[in-house]
Amino acid sequence: MTEDKDNVINLKEELFKYLAHWRWFVLSVFVSLILAFLYIKFTPKSYSIATKILIKDEKSNDLANQLSAFSEMSMLGNSKNNIENEVEILKSRTLIYNTLDSLNLNIQYLDTSEVIEKDLYKKSPVQVIWNNEQLAKTVTIELHNITANAFDVSVNDTKIGNTTFGKRITSEFGSFIVNKTAAINKISELKINIFPKLQHAESYRNILSVSPASKTSSVIDVSIIDKTPEKAADFLNTLVYNYNLGGIKDKRFISESTSDFISDRLTLIATELGDVESQVEGYKNANSLSDIETEVKLYLDNLSTFEKSVLENETKINIVNSLITHISKAKPDDLVPGGLLTEDAGSESYIQEINQLILEKQKMSVSATPENTNYIRLEDQIRSLKSNLLASLRRNLSSLQIVKTDYKRQENEMQSKLSQVPRQEREFRIIDRQQKVKEALYLFLLQKREETNITLAATDLNAKVIDKAIATDKPVAPKTMIILLAALVLGAIIPFIVIYITNLLDTKIKNRFDITDNSNIPFLGDIPTSESTGELMEIGSRSSAAEAIRIVRTNLDFILSDKSDEECKVIFLTSTISGEGKTFVSANLAATFSLSGKKVLLIGFDLRNPKLYEYVKVNPLGVSNYVTNSSKPLNDYIIPVEGYTNFDVLSSGSIPPNPTEILMSKKIKEVFDTLKTQYDYIIVDTAPVSLVTDTLLISKYADATIYVVRANKIDKEMLRIPNELYKDKKLNKLSLVLNDSDVTKGYGYGYGYGYGAKVEKKPFWKELLGLK
Repeated sequence: MTEDKDNVINLKEELFKYLAHWRWFVLSVFVSLILAFLYIKFTPKSYSIATKILIKDEKSNDLANQLSAFSEMSMLGNSKNNIENEVEILKSRTLIYNTLDSLNLNIQYLDTSEVIEKDLYKKSPVQVIWNNEQLAKTVTIELHNITANAFDVSVNDTKIGNTTFGKRITSEFGSFIVNKTAAINKISELKINIFPKLQHAESYRNILSVSPASKTSSVIDVSIIDKTPEKAADFLNTLVYNYNLGGIKDKRFISESTSDFISDRLTLIATELGDVESQVEGYKNANSLSDIETEVKLYLDNLSTFEKSVLENETKINIVNSLITHISKAKPDDLVPGGLLTEDAGSESYIQEINQLILEKQKMSVSATPENTNYIRLEDQIRSLKSNLLASLRRNLSSLQIVKTDYKRQENEMQSKLSQVPRQEREFRIIDRQQKVKEALYLFLLQKREETNITLAATDLNAKVIDKAIATDKPVAPKTMIILLAALVLGAIIPFIVIYITNLLDTKIKNRFDITDNSNIPFLGDIPTSESTGELMEIGSRSSAAEAIRIVRTNLDFILSDKSDEECKVIFLTSTISGEGKTFVSANLAATFSLSGKKVLLIGFDLRNPKLYEYVKVNPLGVSNYVTNSSKPLNDYIIPVEGYTNFDVLSSGSIPPNPTEILMSKKIKEVFDTLKTQYDYIIVDTAPVSLVTDTLLISKYADATIYVVRANKIDKEMLRIPNELYKDKKLNKLSLVLNDSDVTKGYGYGYGYGYGAKVEKKPFWKELLGLK
């Protein structure tokens, strides 16, 4: 049956195990909440500051649409910004470094006058001018005892001494000057942190969050968590500003390079055009010519279409030759002018790709060395693309030359038709054609320069700020409710774990359930800890122990219900080991029966370790003396207990050398037979059963046996002994009593003892913690 009980979990019992310690739960939760409040109060607040920007798609730019009339203007941008690339640019170390440097955030001013440090961003009454830019670690300058003109200073915990504002201070980390910029007021202690710029930029890069708002949009969320919201807002706004500024510079760089190339070509073509025009003027003056075209108008009408084709061909050849010459003589990082080959889409595509790679290489050169793998890869790509571009241009030039040859053949044919035209006209036509070629090229370049200037003036920002970063007063950390909830849970879990582990490791018998769950022996009751262990209960006793003894007496009557009231009832008390309180229970149980009007005899049959003398006054001579000496009657060894009527005591007598032989003596039966005729109850205090066999030798004389178990004295495993005795029926009507139990932890049973009794007032802290 006990094995079945072991497999059943009594939830109510388990719950009461922890509810009995409710005071510790309350105290633990209270302390946890106090610590949580202190943590919340003294932990610096952190604030989340965010900005939202829209990355513009240049293909859908309104300005580009307005300038769509310039069909050949490829410089206005044909590439769409890649959101992932822009995210990496916003998180780049260089951009963050420049932002921190522009705001001078590598120097932090803290007011340490109070318990919590306060960041004096934009409110510092002093300014530090630091001269060492090559810091390897953070330098902390502390100002103490600040007055209107002087202060004590220390650098990285090294005291420098007393000095004044505006005076240069020298330390092993560098020299600096502390200038006063405002009234000191109530600030008496200042801490100034000077961070290495590169390390500081890296720390900001780690806390900066940049991510697309969604997979389909071009909106980017940029946020940062900082203890100073104003500083964080300024950082984010400046970061976006510098990002846009860098984008504008990149766009203008290409346009400016193209503009410079066109300007150089315009200067050269203007000179050549001037020479040709001077030659035309000189030829007309030398030959007295005024309007030759009118004279040969009929011929020229037929040649108009041919002339236009020749001019266009010459222009294209010149442009291709100029580009080939420029690319061959240009430096590796020089940009290639774009937008000049309107009819050669393949070459224009090469030019755009080369320029993009050159810009990317220039950006990479800031943070990468020429040995960098990506850097080398870009150089190889640029060289390959330039080679492909030159090959494309040469193929284009070859095609133009073929067309030119064809035009030359056609010109010879036309020359034969014009053989009758005066020599002057033919010579003038050659000069005039040169003039028109130069003039057409000049006008083309002039148009491209104006388009490039429009592009420079119309350069738009890469990103549009949707939500500007604004300082907020709502902190994101520490999270008050989460911390308080965690403290509440932790405060409840800690005592739970302690109690659980204590119960898990503690195998001692503590309460009635430890007995009833592990044994089928009838349980008479539990006796709480007595405040006066050396005194017997009296008629007016109302202590919890006295009431418990009365309950045991009542329950014992049910055990002995088969005995008539006229018969004497012999009750043995034993235990597993010495010190479990069987003598205490014996004496008080006897007193209880006596107070109920019964004639009671208390006998000490623990011949080896008698303890009755601790509770009642006894005759030094007793059972052992009577058995070994028959000259004296038994009643001469019995004495009454002082203060009681009908309550006598017979001690165990002198400690014999052979207690086993005495207990096996026939005179023991005579003792019980004689005494049964004189008393209503005989309470026998016997020896512990696990140590000696004394109790088992005389157990046949008992009408009932009470097995006393002391709380917190023996392990639950020791219940095996009474269980075996009960199973083998070696002790008559065996029942169990739990002694010295704590009824305040009785899992709902701690209210039945001491009804109407005065309770001793305990100190508040003992009442709170449930201590004795």
